[in-house]
Amino acid sequence: MSRLKTIKTIASTLTVALSIGFVAQYGETTPDMDGASIQENYNKAPRSLMLSTNADGQAVFGVPNIVTTPLDHAANAKRVVAVDSVYTEFDTPRFQSIMATPTPGCDTVVNTRRELAALVTLSVSSPCLANESFVVSHSGLRVAATTDRSGNAQVLMPALVPNAEFEVTFDNILKASSEIFVPELRRYDRAVLQWSTTDNMRLHALENGAQIGDPGHVWSASFHNAEDTRAGKNGFVIFLGEAEAEIPFQAEVYTFPEGQMNRNSGVDLRVGVTVTAANCGREVDAGTIQTNSGQTLVVKEITLQMPACDQVGEVTLIRNKFTNLAVVSN
Repeated sequence: MSRLKTIKTIASTLTVALSIGFVAQYGETTPDMDGASIQENYNKAPRSLMLSTNADGQAVFGVPNIVTTPLDHAANAKRVVAVDSVYTEFDTPRFQSIMATPTPGCDTVVNTRRELAALVTLSVSSPCLANESFVVSHSGLRVAATTDRSGNAQVLMPALVPNAEFEVTFDNILKASSEIFVPELRRYDRAVLQWSTTDNMRLHALENGAQIGDPGHVWSASFHNAEDTRAGKNGFVIFLGEAEAEIPFQAEVYTFPEGQMNRNSGVDLRVGVTVTAANCGREVDAGTIQTNSGQTLVVKEITLQMPACDQVGEVTLIRNKFTNLAVVSN
């Protein structure tokens, strides 16, 4: 009798244990949110899978397939645009950072001073960013520069609008800005060639029908200067930027005395590029900016088609990338 009772007790215990294990593994009784009814929810394997892929068909995110349970994920796959076709070099978002406890005395300060021919000198002071590269931005123009061992730098920039604002960024983070009114800009026209590659580019201005090498050929290696331009004799070209910077933002700026030259003629603007083994037979990206007495501002991206590689070492002059400037006699 005792033995039979023991067997019944063991059987009952096993039955209860199996029942508890079954409930614990496959489901549980859970009241709904309003407590009005009780429903049973069971943990079941999903019947479908949402899987996103890029344009090359490679998985971007999703749940991997389960070996023991085949899933119909192919029917639910979603194709998305490849990342590199959306965020190109020119469309990348500006990086930002948050500093919980800013270090005292590390503020970046920018002071501006007007110069001849509507140029502006920026004095940058950033004590905690010594020997660091930075970028000065103004109305679509970007120029690379570097602080010295004390965190100071001076950068010459052209005003492109009368109410000129200049921004200084370190590591793509805006550190300081400064505004200055440049009314004398109304006396000048400007053309800017800018690029951010290691290519050797130059802006050439041929005034009054001049040819390459004539006195009217104005570029950054000629003797034309701001004093002559202010006197209405001719234009001048300056080079800006640093080719050795991490992102080598460079520019050449041609300043022309609007309506002050003494002959009816024009200015033929050309882009000079040295042909190298790296750019021969290829397209090179650059940009142009033109302003008419500070009244209009036109910013464009341009593409330069380079000659074949049998011309490596030569300089090619490319036309029709600017709107040629008209010269009106007094």
